[in-house]
Amino acid sequence: MSKRSPKSVEEKLEVVLRYQREGKSADQLAREYGISKYSVRDWIRKYQTNGIEGLKESHTWKKYSSELKKSAVEDYLDGKGSTHT
Repeated sequence: MSKRSPKSVEEKLEVVLRYQREGKSADQLAREYGISKYSVRDWIRKYQTNGIEGLKESHTWKKYSSELKKSAVEDYLDGKGSTHT
């Protein structure tokens, strides 16, 4: 499970907009804000896909059926999937 982000939607948006407007790299912004470059890249991807809604934290965990979980594990073990999306 992923951790909840300590950054607000406003802070995430500020980082994303600086990336878009100033042309700064995710690495540069990560250093400036003291966060992971992977977080910055994730926020950019989420914003590009879903706009500001993508930067909001979900307040519920998704529930998956036992059948779906078992199928996912079997597919992974059969080499049909990966742990990365």
